Formats: sequence, C-alpha cells, structure tokens
Amino acid sequence: MKLYVTDLSPNSRRVLATIHHLGLGHETEVQKFNLLAGEHQSDEFRVINPNVKVPVLVDGDFRLWEANPIMIYLADRQGAEEFCPSDRMGRIEVLRWQSWEVQHFNRALGDIVWETVAKQVFGMGPADEEKISSGQENFRRFAAVLEDHLADRDYVLGDKPTAADFAVGSHSALALHPQSQVPLLEFPKVLAWLQSLEALPAWAKTAPEAPAQAAE
Repeated sequence: MKLYVTDLSPNSRRVLATIHHLGLGHETEVQKFNLLAGEHQSDEFRVINPNVKVPVLVDGDFRLWEANPIMIYLADRQGAEEFCPSDRMGRIEVLRWQSWEVQHFNRALGDIVWETVAKQVFGMGPADEEKISSGQENFRRFAAVLEDHLADRDYVLGDKPTAADFAVGSHSALALHPQSQVPLLEFPKVLAWLQSLEALPAWAKTAPEAPAQAAE
C-alpha cells in the first residue's frame, strides 16, 4: 500500500496513527507532501485524487481519499473488530461519531486553533477575536455532549480506543497547544480523553514535530 499524507494535517495524522495501531507500518509506503511548497499540485497526484488533497490511500488498483473511510477500510482489511466493529450497530456508532466530528466538534475546534495557532505559524496576520469567540461558543456546545458521553467510559465506544476516537480526537495536538484558547479546562473528561489519546503508542508515534502544525 501507499499512503499520501502531510505533516500539517490532523486528517493525515488519524490515518497514520491507524496504520501504526493496526500494525501496517511495515507494508505501507508513506509519501509525505510539503503542502506549503505545493508538492501535491502535480498532474500525477491529481490522477490519484482529483481533489488534490491528502490523505489518500492506494492499495493495488484501489484509490481511496478522505480520512474516515480510509480508517474503516484499513480496519476491515485487517479484520480489526475492536478498532472498527463491523456489526450493524457497532459500525453505525463509528459512523455517527465520525459524522459528528466533521460537522460539529472538530469544525468548532478547528475554527479556534486556526486563528490562535496556525495563522501565526504561517504568517497569515493577527487572530480574529470575533472568530475565536464564535468558535469557543460552538465548541462549548458540542464539547458538553462529549463530556456527558464520557462520564461512564474511557473512550467514545467503551473501554478501548476505536476509529471513532481517532476521528473525534484527530485535532488533539492543536487542542492541547498552550496557545490554542480551546476551553478544555471546562471539560475535564474531554481533556483527560485527549491526553489518553496522546499517550497511545500509535498516536504518540505520529505527534507533530512542530508544536503548531495545523490543519489542511
């Protein structure tokens, strides 16, 4: 298999972490693009993914983009039932939380960390305080849902990490960044859960080298 990623993307990180968590590192060639240098803007890569974005997985003649489907595909390929259950209700729960993070939780979180962390690193001007405030308001709304859900469990689907955790927690390094202004102290269960993700071997192995590596 070949995996196209970048060091600048939580979406890439969740897939890379899945590769390591499932023990697929030895059979996966990883191609890292420098997005800031435009290395992904080639005709060759455009054939692989017409969206010209990462991550992308190539397995034989099969090409798959979008992080969450890639994680599910890898789990099914390995028969990794604990990581991504294939029974009807287990799979629906994974899809529920993956959809939720895209539409709500990480959208709000991403709005905050883009303004407070990423823009400064990329030299894109000062933070927009109004956008930070709006992002924090949205984050509080959805973090409260996750806080309640984690009241009686260690991970999103129970006592072990799954594809749901790798999706919802994909922005963990940015959320925990000291400059992020993400109001995590208001949500101790969410904070502890993010810290537990960072301690997982596969997650720790894919930690950003720079403290402020940001989203796509």
